[in-house]
Amino acid sequence: MTWLLCDYGEVLSLPQPDESVDAMAALCEMGRNTFEAAYWRHRVPYDRGDVDAEAFWTAAIGERPGGRLADLVRLDVASWLRPNPASIEGAADAARSGMRLAILSNAPREVALGIEGLPWTAGFCPRIFSCDLRVVKPEPAAYSLALEQLAARPEDVIFVDDRPVNVAAARAAGMRAEVFRGPAQWE
Repeated sequence: MTWLLCDYGEVLSLPQPDESVDAMAALCEMGRNTFEAAYWRHRVPYDRGDVDAEAFWTAAIGERPGGRLADLVRLDVASWLRPNPASIEGAADAARSGMRLAILSNAPREVALGIEGLPWTAGFCPRIFSCDLRVVKPEPAAYSLALEQLAARPEDVIFVDDRPVNVAAARAAGMRAEVFRGPAQWE
């Protein structure tokens, strides 16, 4: 059985909308570019599950978020829950042709729970998140642990991700892997 193992962010979902990023930047009282640099600079430990939301936002802002924390978490989660309809249909077509679907995503606990709550993700089983694995892509352990959860051989998995570094790591783990260019490549 062949697996289609998909990254979630910017593969199955649309990119974060500008208005969400702007709203988070405004709550943090930061310019957008400064905010985005801080957001991504501190994201890996959060995605890995090494720190909680408060510690992540404290690092990103440079001070405790206080009463802003709930709004920042809500905005952040919502920004990642916008499905890419063409990708969802492309994955459904792959499933209809006999492939099994799964997700391997770098995501902190709050985002992972949001993804788990999306009805359309039910066809992707398992849904594997970095916060549960305690490793992030492109760390080699992310791929070996994913293979364990799939009970699959590397050559039976096609991995698709929008980041070339993650694709290269999947190839190093023995998977067939492609940089995501659009759902038409799954046909």
